[in-house]
Amino acid sequence: MLDNSLREQFNAQAKQLGVLPIKVTAHYQRLVEEEITTLGRTGGPLYRVVYPTAARLEMRVAHEVPDFVEDRTNMPPGLEGVLIHKYHQHALFLVTDKCAGHCMYCFRQDVMSDLQSQTLPAIDEKLNRVVDYLAKHPQISELILSEGDPLNVSFRYLEQILQRVRNETSVTDIRFHTRSIVFAPKVLSENVCALLGQYRARIYLHVVHPYELEEEVSEVIKRLQTHGVRTYSQFPILRGINDQVAILTKLLRALDDLRANPINVFIPDPISYSAAFRLPLKRLLGLMDELYWTTSSWTNGVRLVLDTPIGKVRRDDISAWDEQTGQVTFQREGKKVISHDFPAALDEPSQVNTLLWKG
Repeated sequence: MLDNSLREQFNAQAKQLGVLPIKVTAHYQRLVEEEITTLGRTGGPLYRVVYPTAARLEMRVAHEVPDFVEDRTNMPPGLEGVLIHKYHQHALFLVTDKCAGHCMYCFRQDVMSDLQSQTLPAIDEKLNRVVDYLAKHPQISELILSEGDPLNVSFRYLEQILQRVRNETSVTDIRFHTRSIVFAPKVLSENVCALLGQYRARIYLHVVHPYELEEEVSEVIKRLQTHGVRTYSQFPILRGINDQVAILTKLLRALDDLRANPINVFIPDPISYSAAFRLPLKRLLGLMDELYWTTSSWTNGVRLVLDTPIGKVRRDDISAWDEQTGQVTFQREGKKVISHDFPAALDEPSQVNTLLWKG
């Protein structure tokens, strides 16, 4: 029941458009097939995570940009495609340009596509450069490993990163951002979990739908915690995947039950070819208001944020909002950034019975 012609068209155009091609693991494919069988059609939330719909390529809105947060401008000389130093006290190490699977809604599809088209330094050379930079910038106390998926590298290299960052730099906190846990949970073996615990790592799990938290994934989260790894979570609100309060509540409760403490809920970046997943800011704020009013504080304690060139901004940072033009101005610490809202006329809220197809 998969639309093979659309898949072929998407993959044929992916490189030209600066988006990631389709890449689905066997584990996630089983979840998608169960969804298709239950719904009797494609287009359910898990399908939309990894497979394109027609709107993925066809729906465009004004003011989309390839890289809204301007990652490239925060890459130090000699560390292009390797390190992002945007905040004073923490930096982001682009460990690899590979992920276990590709998400259609990926916020960093432009940078990822760019990295995959380049000849990047060898892994050991990348690490040498990062350790040298961190040693020269002792104010950096937290290193985030992300983009592609940092758990998509060999055990030997993972161990080398942790050893050198701990022993040769002033970094006190090491944080991993990963979706490998939902794409390929076997990657987090007993040995990997023990290694992460040994170095007191923190893991931010990117889970966008409660059905991704099936039994094998839940067991891996518990395994991480058994080894002392501190687990957190964050995710975007995405049209067609989790854009109703009922599913946000179910997801947040499931994460809380697994002690994967939810930290951030993201407003999708206004990036190229993202319109199929975006929703208007007014509806987003309405969803969060309903969530706050109808759930307990341990469920709704997350913060709604938009990642921008000046950092993460919140609702309280809105200094101007022209609803006619859709221009929203955020101001933080004396800096301003403008974002353009998604047009309400294009918004089609998801049906709860489609999002929660298991009932």
